[in-house]
Amino acid sequence: SSAWARVVWVVCAAALAEAMTATSPAQLGKPFRPELEKYCRLEPLSLQELKEVKDLLDSHGTLDVTRAKCKDKDGKFTGPFSASAANSKGDHSGSSMFGSWLRDNCIIAYGLYLTDPEGQGCEDSKACIASIATFLLTHEAHRIELVLGGHKDVKGAPETWMDRPHIRFIGETGLEDTKWYNHKQNDALGYFMWCRCQLALADKMPLTGDHLKLLGQLFEYLRVIECWEEHDAGHWEEHSAQHASSLGPCLAATKAFKELMKKTGLMAPCKTDTLDILDLKLSLCLKEILPNEVIRPAENAKDADSALIFLCYPLDVVDDAMGASIMERLAKCMGQVAMARYRKDSYWCKDYKEKIGDDPTKHFTDEELKERDALLVPGEEAQWCLFDPMVSAYYGKLYQKSKKPEHLKLQQLFLSRALAAITGDDCEFGAWMCCEAYYLHGDKWEPNDNTPLVWTQIDLKMALYEMEQSLLVVA
Repeated sequence: SSAWARVVWVVCAAALAEAMTATSPAQLGKPFRPELEKYCRLEPLSLQELKEVKDLLDSHGTLDVTRAKCKDKDGKFTGPFSASAANSKGDHSGSSMFGSWLRDNCIIAYGLYLTDPEGQGCEDSKACIASIATFLLTHEAHRIELVLGGHKDVKGAPETWMDRPHIRFIGETGLEDTKWYNHKQNDALGYFMWCRCQLALADKMPLTGDHLKLLGQLFEYLRVIECWEEHDAGHWEEHSAQHASSLGPCLAATKAFKELMKKTGLMAPCKTDTLDILDLKLSLCLKEILPNEVIRPAENAKDADSALIFLCYPLDVVDDAMGASIMERLAKCMGQVAMARYRKDSYWCKDYKEKIGDDPTKHFTDEELKERDALLVPGEEAQWCLFDPMVSAYYGKLYQKSKKPEHLKLQQLFLSRALAAITGDDCEFGAWMCCEAYYLHGDKWEPNDNTPLVWTQIDLKMALYEMEQSLLVVA
């Protein structure tokens, strides 16, 4: 009978799904939002289903980043975004998450441009990048010149790190945050330079005048500090080391500027050999380190770090073979909800607020990190929500190029994981939100305080965009 056939089909489909999950590189758990369950699967969505997902997220404001736009005292948007947007408990103005990080803002700006190149997204992208350039020109250019002229040594102890170009500022005013912070983060500068070049390459924001001069200063700065071998704080602002994820954005920026020179005939506003030196040195160091994140110093070695996904997408500074090696390593970071930044990561470890204190965004020196790391029980690392969307997007780019069905299936798997992590009704910060991470509070995985995280929102937006491009290939 048709009823019996239906039962057999359901049982077989369930068995097939279970078998596929068992052989997948990552688990696919039950989504926190039951409305998304039909879309969180291993079989690729149709274009109509993708539209339904996007409409559902739009109706709940899941991907709305406007609430994170920084405003001046008169309520006017100033250009950049805070790291965390307003949630049901208020805003993040009392914590450092209300600051504007260059790294976050440049990825946000690129995602806004990519997913809405002819609309408001592109305009917001340009305003964001322009605000960062204004901040750097107004407050940081003199710091760069002191280093270039040999008047400041910024490669020393923590007290010298405030003399570096600041990678975080007060978005509402465009001013420096004078509180001590570890600004030894070359990847953040690389992301700004890369994103500024992408807007110029797309003919959305010509690179001229002060902006051109600024990029010349920054390239020269990276050369003078020998960024290719420097031990900086990396994406996670933590252990000083030679991070592959810091070298990647600097290399991507160098290659993008060279591409722009070729396209437009621009002259590089730096020494004639600076770009070639950066290109060569950064490429050689990355070749030596990858697919590891850190090999020096040995005490901070990491063979897998989720920050490396950004070298695959959107920076595109590794070839397909290295991308495959990075993906293989990242399997170590994949959990049942999302992905650890790296194994033995103590930030937002189990019962973090009870162990660390009232400020979950506290910044740590290298010595304080050692004390925090001692609190971690392996396997209790926080699981972060900004990586699964990027893994999905990367497999999407591979599928669009290769047309291999396995790439599309992996793209769907990691998109499903990203959708499954959207917050449920029991989240204290609100439902339908993209959070920074889930951490163990007692025996339950809960969203951490930095919810919603704009970086996660824009990553999911890019993942949905790449899925649409892939489904158009299928169609």
